[in-house]
Amino acid sequence: MSLTFWPVGGWGEFGANCLVLDLPSGFRLVVDTGVALGTLEEYGVSYEVPDFTALGDIPPAIALLTHAHDDHLKGLPFFAEAFPQTSVAAAPTTWPWIRRALGEPREGVVLGKDPVTFDGVRVEALPVSHSIPGTVVLRLQTSWGTVVVATDFRLAPSALGETTNVEVLAQWGREGVDVLFLDATNTLVATPPPKEEVVAATLAQLVAEAPGAVVAVSFASHAGRFYQLVQAARAAGKVVIPLGRGIEEMLSVHLDQGTFSLPLGVVRSSREMARLPREKLVLVVTGSQGEPTSVFPRLAMDELPAFKLAPGDVVIHAARVIPGNEKRLDHIFDHCVRRGARVVTAHEAPTHASGHAPAPELSSALELLRPRWVVPIHGRLRQLSELQRLALGFGARSLVAENGRVLRYGGGVLEETGELRPVGRLLVDADQETLDSAVVWERKAAAKGGVVVAVAAIPNDPGVALPNPHIECFGLRLPGVNRAHLAAELGGYLRQDTSPLGKDPENVRAKMQTWLGSELRKRLGKKPRVVALTVEL
Repeated sequence: MSLTFWPVGGWGEFGANCLVLDLPSGFRLVVDTGVALGTLEEYGVSYEVPDFTALGDIPPAIALLTHAHDDHLKGLPFFAEAFPQTSVAAAPTTWPWIRRALGEPREGVVLGKDPVTFDGVRVEALPVSHSIPGTVVLRLQTSWGTVVVATDFRLAPSALGETTNVEVLAQWGREGVDVLFLDATNTLVATPPPKEEVVAATLAQLVAEAPGAVVAVSFASHAGRFYQLVQAARAAGKVVIPLGRGIEEMLSVHLDQGTFSLPLGVVRSSREMARLPREKLVLVVTGSQGEPTSVFPRLAMDELPAFKLAPGDVVIHAARVIPGNEKRLDHIFDHCVRRGARVVTAHEAPTHASGHAPAPELSSALELLRPRWVVPIHGRLRQLSELQRLALGFGARSLVAENGRVLRYGGGVLEETGELRPVGRLLVDADQETLDSAVVWERKAAAKGGVVVAVAAIPNDPGVALPNPHIECFGLRLPGVNRAHLAAELGGYLRQDTSPLGKDPENVRAKMQTWLGSELRKRLGKKPRVVALTVEL
């Protein structure tokens, strides 16, 4: 009799965090339903979400959500569509985000101070320090072993003063932890990030000394960073204007819950921006990773009608750069500098402290929890392998696995079963609509090789021969090939078919596509996307 773990996402990658736990009794639970930031944004993909229908015929009884960040929660609507009867459990502060994600006043299980039991699984949720209120580390106690899922957390206090109770972690360690799933995001970070009070002081100094407007770019969900900027603006006699739907949603949730209160008159509406002195403005905007539809890249390109960067302005990047976004952000920073602004990032000054434990804190967590087995999660192989090395140094056994590799724990041994359960990805656009993968493939093909469009007019009069098609090229040059001659050759090829199908629109379309694709490959050595259309006259 053993526990079975199925990593759906977040193992060997950043994002799309989701772990399935199966008990011998047949009970199944899921931890987190996250999304991954897309690598296909230029083809209209905003993010990727696991295809939860691949979980099969066993509907999870409960989905435990550790916190409200997108990489842990944003896939919930897709999960709920696949498993509408599955209950959801989360900390009180996470529930408003759940209801917003689902678009309904849904009720579920609140993970509070008291443990909750689901069909023999005793669940404890320990509030921890992180960059969003309501984050928890989970202890799952079963008859077959005790599991701790420690996703995003810090041992140092958060920007809002939240702390992680190390005494509870130590108590869990004394009582025994069989398998610890531990966040590897910052395991390569040997030096602890700056303390939040240092970040707050740095932001206050930058805001106070800025001769022009301040543009602060932060994670939309980072309530603590926003609050620090509000305090900085208040001390400098300036005002804060939040820009971006994500920040507005964050403020709505936390002001309703009383997470913090804002000083009167400091936070203003964007409608007031035009009549406020420029040197009094502190704009807090979305787009910390340079997402194309967010505020920051649009502002850097002068695409906001109410505000343009100018000499004397200061741009503060008060966020972590998620690996893979460096080049895109560098281009955006350059646009800011071209407009005369000074750019300050965490490389130049302590403008941000990560919400993920660095190596020294991970070592402390291992000392406190004293797990028998450690499974690194949330990171690429380099991060996972480094955390395994760290765990082995503390006398724990460790196993590195990637998405889909099923693990089994029983009799004190954790091992791979050899089974691979791959889970596909749904591609989602900015309108939250699922894109067909074939559509994305066509967009990629068009971007890589260009597009050739051929339009054939088909006369209704059977006595009139097919005229030469019209050919247009997009993103592709035809050196040495005259388009008119190519169209004449294509027309001659089509007119060779004198059968009754010779003027059938579908037959003509198929012939044009095949002939053009073949000829362009032979003449140019390229494979452009060929679009063939017919018009009946």
